[in-house]
Amino acid sequence: MKAIKSLLVFVLLLVAGNTYAQFTDRFWAFGDSAAINFKNLNNPIPDSSILRVRGTCVSICDSLGDLIFYGGTPNQTIFRPPGPPYTYDMGFIINKSHNIIVNGDSLKGTEWYNEMAIVTNPANINQFYIFTAGVTPINQGFYYSLLDMSLNNGAGYVLQKNVQLQTFQTNDCVTAIKHGNGRDWWILIREWSYTQSLNSYYLYLISPSGISLSSHQNIGTSYIGGGAVSIEFNKNGDKFYECINSGLIERFDFDRCTGVISNDTILAPKATTWRRNYWGMALSPDDSKLYLSTMLAGSSSDTSYFVQYNLNAGNFLASADTLLALPKDDRMGLVKLGRDGKIYLSCIANSLDCGFDYLYCDTTWNAINENLSVVNYPDSLGAACDFQPFSFYLGGHRSYYGLPNNPNYELGALRGSACDTLTVSLNDIIKEANSLAIFYDAGWSTAFINAKNLRGRNFQFQLFSINGELLKQESGKLSSEYYTQNLNMSSFSTGVYIVRLVTDKEVLTGRFAKN
Repeated sequence: MKAIKSLLVFVLLLVAGNTYAQFTDRFWAFGDSAAINFKNLNNPIPDSSILRVRGTCVSICDSLGDLIFYGGTPNQTIFRPPGPPYTYDMGFIINKSHNIIVNGDSLKGTEWYNEMAIVTNPANINQFYIFTAGVTPINQGFYYSLLDMSLNNGAGYVLQKNVQLQTFQTNDCVTAIKHGNGRDWWILIREWSYTQSLNSYYLYLISPSGISLSSHQNIGTSYIGGGAVSIEFNKNGDKFYECINSGLIERFDFDRCTGVISNDTILAPKATTWRRNYWGMALSPDDSKLYLSTMLAGSSSDTSYFVQYNLNAGNFLASADTLLALPKDDRMGLVKLGRDGKIYLSCIANSLDCGFDYLYCDTTWNAINENLSVVNYPDSLGAACDFQPFSFYLGGHRSYYGLPNNPNYELGALRGSACDTLTVSLNDIIKEANSLAIFYDAGWSTAFINAKNLRGRNFQFQLFSINGELLKQESGKLSSEYYTQNLNMSSFSTGVYIVRLVTDKEVLTGRFAKN
């Protein structure tokens, strides 16, 4: 009984130790067939996709940084995928082989900019929820679809599609953030109206039990319209910033355990005359700087801007430092912090040369749309941030306004919080411990790890310290019902280590001591 209690302590430490950060944001698909591969964070490289979208795009990778799937909501005039007839003005999801996933077409959406988000299903490592929103009355509402990537020989199949959660119009700001337990998810949406002033937020909890509406809060500044909204969480997920196209910038506190939004602070008041057109934003890694892009306000002389703000300044608005200005025919797009710690800006070039802001003419190729602009040191103030306009070459592809609306998949549990309490039943612990055989050979400094009678096809191996720190992680496919690994421990210090093996169907745990 004493051994079982000790094992229980080890497993509780393991589960509390950020074991669910098993997906990443290392592949961006966006714009006119553009993509960036961030698998090597020291050397991101251009890649390609089959998307042609002016705005909304999403993607997700496995723990090794390899693409699983991506998607977006393209316009019918600019996206012509191969295959059967599709409904072009809705969303698509696309596998790593760049094929439309079976039943992954015609997802509800209206060709905006941040109306789609992907989160993992906490109950099944092969399943993903795709949330979509209808920002305009064409497809208004809020929906989800459920994708299983283990089906169709690993090419994926959408099990449920366009399940409606709300019927109202939503702002263009579907936003996901990890729950404080490091496993579940929060999805935040905002209701909007052309005729009614609203400050209405809806928060959904995604857990192993499914999707549930957790809360509905009225907080912050009310406004009419303002469909284009940007919401950005800080690195810890305990605050988010919101900007709208009529000039409002607000900051809110967020409780990752309860989902409660509080303490709204106005950084820039809503414009009294139409309009400043705040558009997209990103926070520096240390949360000290806010980078903001603006759109046009309707005048023939309008210019759009990319601006750095100092969040530690006594006067937020007075700290504005303009890094780039573009004339009317060229426009600022969205802004995003990459996993490499740099901030990327997308721009659209010669937006009026073909009569509208997309599709590009075949002759519209230039430095603005063939590259992204990069802030190399976004924690630094002013010129020290090393902003390099149009410096990241897209490899012969082009940008529009959008960049991926991906959450921080690698955000872990909120250590020490009231909700960092995930547990496993005692019966499951006993069964799992007996299923994973581990022998440590001190002479060879090697742990021999074996499992049999496995029921899944995919696996993820994790090694933890006794304090719950993730030390090693790898994923792959099982060729049989057996798993074996000779784990070289020569570079690790003496102590107790926890091993976890996750498959599609089960979770196996064990421990060993290095002498």
